[in-house]
Amino acid sequence: MDNMDISKIHPAADQPRKVFDQGKLLELAVSIMERGVLEPIVVRPVGPDEYEIIMGERRWRASQMAGLTHIPAIVKDQSVEEASADALVENFQREDLNAVERARAIKKLLGFMSWEKVLKTLGCADSTMRRYLDLLELPDGILNELTVKPQAGEGDFIEGHAYALKPLNGNLKLQLRLAKKTRAERMSVEDLKKLIASIAEVPDKTEAFLRVPLNVTEEILRGIHRQVQKRKPYQPKNAESHLKTMQKACLSVLDLLDERVAMHLPAKELNQMLSSTADLAEQISKFNRGIRDALKKTDIQFKEIYIHCPLCGRIELIGSMRCSVCWSVLRRCLDCNHYDQSYQRCNKNHSAIFMSDAESPSETSPSYKCTDYDPVVEVQAAA
Repeated sequence: MDNMDISKIHPAADQPRKVFDQGKLLELAVSIMERGVLEPIVVRPVGPDEYEIIMGERRWRASQMAGLTHIPAIVKDQSVEEASADALVENFQREDLNAVERARAIKKLLGFMSWEKVLKTLGCADSTMRRYLDLLELPDGILNELTVKPQAGEGDFIEGHAYALKPLNGNLKLQLRLAKKTRAERMSVEDLKKLIASIAEVPDKTEAFLRVPLNVTEEILRGIHRQVQKRKPYQPKNAESHLKTMQKACLSVLDLLDERVAMHLPAKELNQMLSSTADLAEQISKFNRGIRDALKKTDIQFKEIYIHCPLCGRIELIGSMRCSVCWSVLRRCLDCNHYDQSYQRCNKNHSAIFMSDAESPSETSPSYKCTDYDPVVEVQAAA
């Protein structure tokens, strides 16, 4: 080991590490000033009084920062390929080497080693090595993004994000905008994949998708899907399942309709909420008109009379026969203006109806499909 003149040493041109953390270099420089260089660097002669670093460029740089004029070094008389291999392996094994530098190190080794020998030398799995090399199929602009540290308030742009952008190779401008959006909105890899899939599905909306948050993109897509679905022939076999899903969704929305939320939101959010509910109300109104028209065509006795279910209180049309929630019979003689409780009879058709049947009717009860049913109280439903 020699204590060599630091000015006669220079880094290798093909050194795999291209990015050095200045903060960590400064920490190492401070340590060197206090304790010296604890581990010598390794160099090889490349000319008269000239040496190239094989291992230890960080220590060499930090020593310069610390103001050292000499540095402990071990001289090895190696060929370019041998020195390159040692440097690549040494750097590959460092935890702080980024993915791009690792990929380039592997590619360099494959220039003078077989695939199997590189695997053995680096001690990594075949799939890991292939994944690193796949990264190099991305344009340099995206590879550079992997080496950039996030600014305050930004998220990381990691390998997973970069791999997600591979299908967009050939459109670097879009890839870079997506990388910037990923950082700015702190998007996960899965979020980025969803956004890319949205762009692929509706290319005409690319600019909109790039400008709005992912949740808005998903809402735009839902709107598009609704329109596309409505243009397709309806499958009658889906009608019953469709009805159940709608009823469940309606109950969920009803649970959320609590105007007290307005007391705790600023005007901007209240405007957004009203826009959403107004749009929903308009679509429901349009849907209801279609259902009314269908009922009028298929049920000549249709009357839009809403009543409370006697058991669970749900608002139902009397034409429903049974409550959709608790399945109770809706038309009860007990709730009809024609029923005389004292004489337990119907004043309209003068038939006898016992109180037990009037209060808890079944499908065999006179009230079940009674066309003269006239509820004591009608409930006003939304138009």
